[in-house]
Parts: sequence; C-alpha cells; structure tokens
Amino acid sequence: MSKKNLTTEKSAKKTLRTQIENTLFSTFEDLKSKVGEKKFSRHVKKASKILAAGAKDAKPKKVKKAAKPTKAAKAEKAAEHTLVKK
Repeated sequence: MSKKNLTTEKSAKKTLRTQIENTLFSTFEDLKSKVGEKKFSRHVKKASKILAAGAKDAKPKKVKKAAKPTKAAKAEKAAEHTLVKK
C-alpha cells in the first residue's frame, strides 16, 4: 500500500501554523500589494513557522520503567529468603 493513499490528520502544530498563516494573510493584505505576492507569502510562511515553533504538541509522556535490580541486590534478596541450616 502506498503512502499517498493513506489519509492522516494534521498534527496540532501544523493546524496552528495554517491558522496563523491565514490570520497574517488577512491582516496584512495592504502590505501584500506593496511588497509583492511571492515575497509576501514567503515571509508569512517563515513568520508562521517561527510563531508555531513555540507551541507544543499534546503528546502523552512516556513513563520510565523502574531500574532493573543489580546482581548484588538480587543476591541479597535471595540470601534473605533462603534458610540457613546448621
């Protein structure tokens, strides 16, 4: 199965970036005619990328597993559980 056929949702960061781009385009329309469309869109893309970089995706944090006991600790535990015969 090719990757092109798969549909995936955009991450929260990409969605935020497109929202920022749309807002900047609508806010600075008068500047677009003065600077030029291509240059304006390039700068808006860069600005939205920088602004969205501060946002963090809501990912669940990984829980660290407890450290494995060392051989010495295992030996001590085994010694506690064994009966000593005299």
